[in-house]
Amino acid sequence: MTNLLIRLWEGSWAPDAINPDPTNDSYADPDKIRTINHHGKYFNLSTRHIVDPSPQRTPFLFQAGTSAAGSAFAATHAEAIFVSSHSPSVLRPKVDNIRKLAAEQGRDPRSIKFFATFTPIIGRTDEEAKAKFEELKKYASVEGGLVLFSGWTGIDISKIPLDKKITADDSTEAHKVTSILDGFTTTSEEVPEWTPRVVAEKAAFGGLGPLGVGSPAKVADELERWIEVGDLDGFNIGHVDTPGTFEDVVDRLIPELQRRGLYPLKQEDGLTAREKIYGKGQAGLRDDHTGSRYKYDVYKEDPPYVGQEDSKTVV
Repeated sequence: MTNLLIRLWEGSWAPDAINPDPTNDSYADPDKIRTINHHGKYFNLSTRHIVDPSPQRTPFLFQAGTSAAGSAFAATHAEAIFVSSHSPSVLRPKVDNIRKLAAEQGRDPRSIKFFATFTPIIGRTDEEAKAKFEELKKYASVEGGLVLFSGWTGIDISKIPLDKKITADDSTEAHKVTSILDGFTTTSEEVPEWTPRVVAEKAAFGGLGPLGVGSPAKVADELERWIEVGDLDGFNIGHVDTPGTFEDVVDRLIPELQRRGLYPLKQEDGLTAREKIYGKGQAGLRDDHTGSRYKYDVYKEDPPYVGQEDSKTVV
């Protein structure tokens, strides 16, 4: 499905297909809009893309999940990946593996950007942040956190004593997200053992991701540690309350990151999402991305799938 969408986005409309002509009541040159023919295992399609291209054509491609299947998909298609772990040292081998798989496909492994979940609780001082954290604990639902965990992993945690170690064998639902289950059964220096009690504490704040409590400088130190140890490119900021968490990030954390050269002082207006990651001028897919072979000027139809009688027809 991903390749099918990219064919429509990249290969249907020529770069100069749009030529508004009010006099003749026309918007685009139909001779420069290609019909995409796809005959695959799951879908058959023969159509022009019905919408003219955006400045990016293919949207900037985010993916989530670091299971074996997720990693293979990410190495092929993703431009950025949402990741989550309680420890950067646990996360690093997964990041390294995806970069390695991408390189094997001829992609620049550094072109794939990794963004980790991180939930900050920020005060003007470490003491103020700790006091805020203690106050927030009063509103956390232990039972709610454990229910979330059961839904994420397929483990009925109500059957496990609060201080008993959780293992992968406790899950009876193999279809649940593998990387989430792995995250709750892999130990580290930060979390030497997972028990229902520990899960309740972690799930209440930040879920699978880390929690940073402290002054702007202390939280920035922790972000830098994750970048270095985990080989990360950025963060997906979680919140404990809203807009409070985000106000603290904007008013307190970002100025500290800017002082360290870790956050831009100013960003040019009008950039696409892809340009904000790769730089001005890179609005479209990089040449080493698998989807680049479907760009209009080099587009070629893939051979039909042999068993296409089982395909669905998409009009």
